[in-house]
Amino acid sequence: MPTPPHVRAAAAQAARDLHDAFRAHGCTVEVVPQPPVNGQVYLAIYDPLSGTEARLLTAALKAYRPPPCEECRAHKRTWAEAVRTANSSAATETLRAMGVHQRHAHV
Repeated sequence: MPTPPHVRAAAAQAARDLHDAFRAHGCTVEVVPQPPVNGQVYLAIYDPLSGTEARLLTAALKAYRPPPCEECRAHKRTWAEAVRTANSSAATETLRAMGVHQRHAHV
């Protein structure tokens, strides 16, 4: 199955952004997008990282928080309400729906 163009574009943009961020801090690190696997974006860092570069990358990754998924939040609220009211069938159905959503939206 060919990789969708939006995944390749996302990988290329992420590589450019990371390369530019390193360059803004005076680092010369080559970041290259790799062929996506299972719809996931992968990047390769070809140069060995110095201590400064590794700290920059680690700090950036720790600071990154993906935007909250409203559908996930809605499922969690529905599940919590079902548990609070002891509605086991609704809680089970909500868990099933959440699993389906996770597989389709976040894999």
